[in-house]
Amino acid sequence: MSDNPSRILFGQLFEANREKVYRFAYKLTDDRLRAQEVTQQCFIKLWENIHKVQVGQDVFPLLFVFVKHIVIDETRKLYRERKSLAQLSSGQGPVADHRDDQTLLHKEFREQIQKVIERMPAQRRNIYLLSRDKGKSYKEIADQLSLSPATVRNHLNLALQYIRREMMAHYDM
Repeated sequence: MSDNPSRILFGQLFEANREKVYRFAYKLTDDRLRAQEVTQQCFIKLWENIHKVQVGQDVFPLLFVFVKHIVIDETRKLYRERKSLAQLSSGQGPVADHRDDQTLLHKEFREQIQKVIERMPAQRRNIYLLSRDKGKSYKEIADQLSLSPATVRNHLNLALQYIRREMMAHYDM
């Protein structure tokens, strides 16, 4: 089975093009892990189309197209997922026939955000809650906690980044 001509050709093409494909994927994504995943998907696509490849053919142009399409497709998917997540968090949610499904999603989303907030350091959590739940300004929070408004702003920015990162990780985005 190891002497299968398609398998041998694929192995040669993989070795000859793996680094170039990875570098191109990294250039497009600016993310090492994502570039590795794109590279894998690209070579899976090549394997699925190996019957179309001739021995001695330069396949990098084909791989280039595969990478470009994979990155575009993933970017579109990520955009749609982020848009849906933003709609859910703002209470707009997609139009659904069943209000129960939407209510359940909102409840799960709020519970997940609450868990993330509870894992924050105490001062950051306190600043976030004063800002978002109580509607206080930076200056009001700074006066109440004896901090500078810049410190309050920094803690709030860190809290929002943390929530965004944790929610995206939780929803595999």
